[in-house]
Amino acid sequence: MTGIDSIQPEVDEVAQDYISIEDEEHIRLALKYFNYTMLFIADEPENQQTRNFTLKQYVDFVKKKAAISNDDILDEKQVSVFGFDAVQLTYKNHLDWNSRMDTLIVFKSDSQFHTIRNSSYTETYKSSLENFEQLMETMKFNEKQ
Repeated sequence: MTGIDSIQPEVDEVAQDYISIEDEEHIRLALKYFNYTMLFIADEPENQQTRNFTLKQYVDFVKKKAAISNDDILDEKQVSVFGFDAVQLTYKNHLDWNSRMDTLIVFKSDSQFHTIRNSSYTETYKSSLENFEQLMETMKFNEKQ
C-alpha cells in the first residue's frame, strides 16, 4: 500500500479514555476540543454478527455494548443524516469521574454502520450541542468505496 491507504489511524491516549461505543480500529476521527468536549466519528463494516441487522437492531447492539440503560437515555428520536435514516440518542455517559452527556447519531449506508458522537461535561453540554449541530450542518458524507 502507498499513499493515503498506507496511513494507519491512531487514537490519542486521552481520547481512548472516552471510547465507549466505537471500536478503536473503526474510529475515523477522534477530537478533543474546548472544555474536554470529544467528537468521535466511526464506521463499522458489516460483520458476521451485524450483517443482517436493521438500524434499530444495531442501535440496540450499541446500547448494550456501551451499557447505556433506559434510565440513562434522555432522548431517542428518528432523524435524517446525509440522506440516510438515522437514530439520535442523548444519554448520560458514566465513563468519567464527572458527569458527561453524549449525543450519538447512528445510521447505515450500503455496506456499514456509522456513528457520530459528541461527548461533553454536563455543565458545557448545551453550548457543546449547539456547536455539534453547526458542525453537522457543514459535514458531507462520502462513502469509501
